[in-house]
Amino acid sequence: MLLVAAFCYVAASFSFSRSLSSTEQPATRIAPWVLAVGFAMHTLDLLREFSIGGGPPVGSFAGGFSFFAWLLVALYLALQSRLPLAAAGAIVAPVAFIAVLIDALQGSNDVAIPQALRSPWLPVHVTLAFLGNAVFALAFAVSAVYLLQENLLKTHRSGTLIRRLPALERLDRLNHVFLVWGFPLLTLGIVTGGVWSMNAWGHFWSWEPREVLAVLTWLLYAGLLQLRMLGDLRGRRAAHWTIAAFAFLIVSYLAVNILGIGGRHGLGQVG
Repeated sequence: MLLVAAFCYVAASFSFSRSLSSTEQPATRIAPWVLAVGFAMHTLDLLREFSIGGGPPVGSFAGGFSFFAWLLVALYLALQSRLPLAAAGAIVAPVAFIAVLIDALQGSNDVAIPQALRSPWLPVHVTLAFLGNAVFALAFAVSAVYLLQENLLKTHRSGTLIRRLPALERLDRLNHVFLVWGFPLLTLGIVTGGVWSMNAWGHFWSWEPREVLAVLTWLLYAGLLQLRMLGDLRGRRAAHWTIAAFAFLIVSYLAVNILGIGGRHGLGQVG
C-alpha cells in the first residue's frame, strides 16, 4: 500500500508542476485527485499499523515522518477545494512521496511503542503535535511561494507560472492564518505531552533536550505570531522568518530522532 501511495504522490508531484506551467485544464484538475488516491492508500497502511501497534506508528523516525506527511496531505486536500493552491501542492506532494518511500524501505524495522507508554494521551499528544507541525509546513509552503512570486514580479517575468501563482497579498494572508492555527496546536501538543509524561513517568517536565527544543520552537513561533498580529512583520520579512522558524523546527526534529539527543524521545522512542 505504501508503494502504491508513493507512486501516486510522485505522479501528483509531476501533475502539480505541470499545472503551474500549462494552461490546460486537465493538468490542473487531475493533480488533487491523484494526490487523494495516494492519501487513501496511505490511510489504509496507517490503519494497519495502528491495529498492530495499538497507537499511531510514530515509534521510529520513518513512522513519525510518514504520519506527519499524512496529516500534511489531509490538510492540503481539505483546504484546496476552497483555496486552490497548486504551487503549495507542488511542495506537499514531494514531501509525502519522500516520507512514504522512507517508511516503505524501512519496512519491518518499525519500532513498537512500549506497553508502559500506551495510554489515551498517546494519540492525543502525537496528533496535536504533528498536526501543528503540518500547519506550520503549509505556512512554510506559502512563504516559499510568496518569495518566488515576488521575485518573478520584481524581475518583470511573464508567462504561465506568474499567472498561476496567487497574488502576494493572498499569500501573506494565508501565512498569517496558518500561523494563527498552528500555534495553539503546538501549545496543546506540548501541554498534552507533559500530561502524558506525568501519566507514564510521574513528572510533567524533565528538561530533556526534546522538551527544551519544543519550548524554544514555541517561543520562536510566539514571537513571530506576535509581530504579525501587531503588524510589524509582513510580506517578504514575514516569509523569511516563517521559513527560518520551520527550518528550526525541522532541525530540532531531526536532531532528536536521528542524532539521538532527545532522551526518551530519540531513536526508537516517541517524538
